Amino acid sequence: MPLIKSVHPFEHCRFGLWQISEDESYFESKLPLSDVEKSELAPIKGIRRLEWWAARWLLHLITGEKQRLPLAKDAFSKPFFPNQNHLLCSLSHSQGMVGAMLLEIPNSDEAIQCGCDIQMETSKMPRIAPRFLHLTEQEWVQQQNASEQPDLLHLLWTAKESVYKAHGIKLLDFSDHIRVSQFEWNADSMSGSSKGAILKPGFEQEFTLFHEKLPLENGALFWTVCINRHLLTPLFQH
Repeated sequence: MPLIKSVHPFEHCRFGLWQISEDESYFESKLPLSDVEKSELAPIKGIRRLEWWAARWLLHLITGEKQRLPLAKDAFSKPFFPNQNHLLCSLSHSQGMVGAMLLEIPNSDEAIQCGCDIQMETSKMPRIAPRFLHLTEQEWVQQQNASEQPDLLHLLWTAKESVYKAHGIKLLDFSDHIRVSQFEWNADSMSGSSKGAILKPGFEQEFTLFHEKLPLENGALFWTVCINRHLLTPLFQH
């Protein structure tokens, strides 16, 4: 069954994972698209095209609605439901896997944001880590058991990507502007939670994050979901 995970990591929140085994016709027969979405899909090729379809099909499934809710993108390519202000969403894909997050907010006027990110295990993560980790984060990872360091790097990557998506506005430096606090990683349950923040001159925002590692036949999948609250006091020392 393609739906391999469905959880409620936060209150009023649902997150799902889908492993693609279908061809495009499977999704095309089930998922009506707007003209804007058809134009967006047209230039996409290969596995990315299947991931595009599967992510939107998964999001539709976790809404629980019989009819698909219209989906659009804002000026920064962040997906949203134009006619459902009480619903927030986020999508992610990695090597034939897709993730979708749905958050229902009781008060649609409240400034809440959410984001999700998934990442299949990759050998290049230790090499690229200095590009997205702050020096204090690098030092913390290096202090952990060597066997756990690759997992932590993958989790920190998905954590920062999820915060970036939740913020929704570009021009964020991953290593400098997005920080993730130290957290306890349970290697047995392969899950954990942490705090994150966006720190820019004149702007600070706190996020709560939940992480998990999911073993699969073709390698481990790492994922993080996050929701935000505006900071009352700084989370980190500048």
